[in-house]
Amino acid sequence: MSEAPDPVARVPQAEPAGRGQRLGAVLVDGVIGIPLALLALEYTDTLQPLLQQRPVTLEQQLLLAAFGWASFIAIHSYTLVKRGQTIGKYLIGVRIADLEGGVPPLWRIAVLRYLPFNVLTLFGLLGSLVLLLDPLMICRGDRRCLHDLFCGTRVLRA
Repeated sequence: MSEAPDPVARVPQAEPAGRGQRLGAVLVDGVIGIPLALLALEYTDTLQPLLQQRPVTLEQQLLLAAFGWASFIAIHSYTLVKRGQTIGKYLIGVRIADLEGGVPPLWRIAVLRYLPFNVLTLFGLLGSLVLLLDPLMICRGDRRCLHDLFCGTRVLRA
């Protein structure tokens, strides 16, 4: 019995983004998010406990996770809808694509690509292990991380 064809191979002209490009885009997006992260930490009264190495409540953790996900989507939704790019991906020259090479719908990116991995931050060691495994999967031949596999996307050179 023959193996099913690789769906990623169906778009031969699409070149996967390099590992360094993907890392660069994530770093740019992270820097963009720093002011909002500080605002969220202050708003949820989480900044001082963290600085003093005191525990934060589950409510504070949930508020931070919700604010982080919502602010990320708010900042990047326009470029995600138009080009399948966060600002970092735009600046680095890569884009998120579905397996046919098109721009995935925003709901798919927001709910399947980013939300589950944002929620995993709340699950201690198990969440940390999955979050560690996610970017390590970029070493696969097709350069698709766990979140790409879960969402049915890939990152291509723009």
